[in-house]
This record gives sequence, C-alpha cells and structure tokens, in this order.
Amino acid sequence: MRVALAVDNNMVTEHFGHCEYFVVYEVENKEIKGSEIVKNPPHQKGLLPKFLKENNINVVIVGNMGKMAINLCNNLGIECFRGVKGELVDVINSFVDGTLKSDNSECNEHQHHGDC
Repeated sequence: MRVALAVDNNMVTEHFGHCEYFVVYEVENKEIKGSEIVKNPPHQKGLLPKFLKENNINVVIVGNMGKMAINLCNNLGIECFRGVKGELVDVINSFVDGTLKSDNSECNEHQHHGDC
C-alpha cells in the first residue's frame, strides 16, 4: 500500500493542492518498508488526484481538501484522511497502527485560494 502525506516543512499541511511535496510511504503488514518524496506538480484544478493515481497512491493524508478533490480521489479509489495535523513520523505511525482518524472536513473553496 502506498500512503501519501501532503507536506510543508515536515508537517502535514492544510493545503492539499498547494503543498510543497508528498512523502509517500510504502506500508506492508503494518510495517513501513520505505519512503520517497514526490514533488507536487504545478497546481491545476482537478489534476492532482489523477497524478496521485499515476503514482499508485492508495491513501492520501492531509489537513484539508476541497470537495472536488475528495470526489475525484474517491472515484479513483484513493482513500482520504482529512483533518490531520502533526509531524510526519507521528502521523504515519498512527496510520500504521490503525489509530489515525479522518474528520471528514472539507474546504469551502471560497474561503481559501480556490482549492485546498
């Protein structure tokens, strides 16, 4: 399973579409097998879920994302954990041990810069 955390400055970020990069963890049998950094492509509305699918991402973990991004991810079979904050190591460990919770929040696209 490939799990992508949307990251700015080693912290899970609020802004899915505008994060600096994704740290992608390879998780197998409740163990982290490796990780890599995947640079976020230049922002284009609706592009990012397809980009993640092309990178074989199964789960995305983020502070928040807009409704369109949530729907696109879900349609592509990518599970979204939203409302997540904290340092990468703490967040991925919570995911691996099954204690990470998603709060089902979504960005109001008029509140932010067009797309979280």
